[in-house]
This record gives sequence, structure tokens and C-alpha cells, in this order.
Amino acid sequence: MTINKDTPVHRIWAAYPQLIHRLVKRDHRYAYLENSPSTCASGKRTTVENIAFLAGDDTDALLTFLKEEIERNDIQFRY
Repeated sequence: MTINKDTPVHRIWAAYPQLIHRLVKRDHRYAYLENSPSTCASGKRTTVENIAFLAGDDTDALLTFLKEEIERNDIQFRY
């Protein structure tokens, strides 16, 4: 899966639901994602950039983390 700052997070969570837990474990500022009823509010798609902003994190750091975790997950299930 290719992701960038404009990727809707619902696509990532649908394919890799375990990433929410790993993200919260990495940085507790993302804990709101575990309790969020929906990642879509008022018709807007929540993107990677949005959740980084809400948590006060750097978008590039979040993207790097997500890409590495997705790659790690894909390798794990490939073998």
C-alpha cells in the first residue's frame, strides 16, 4: 500500500487495523484514535496529515513510522 500525507486514514486502518495500537504505543498523543467513533467528521476525510496535526506530531515522522510498520507487517505475513 502506498501512502502519503493526503491518504485517508480509514483506508490504512481498514487494511492494517493493528497500526492504531502500535501508533498509540509509540506516542500516547494518538490515544484519541482508539476512542474515536469515526475517522470521518462532518463529511471530511481524515488524512495522515490531519491526525499528525491533531496530535502535534510531524507529518513526515508519522508517515515514516506508518510506512515502516506497513512494510514490516507485509514481510511478516509474506513468510
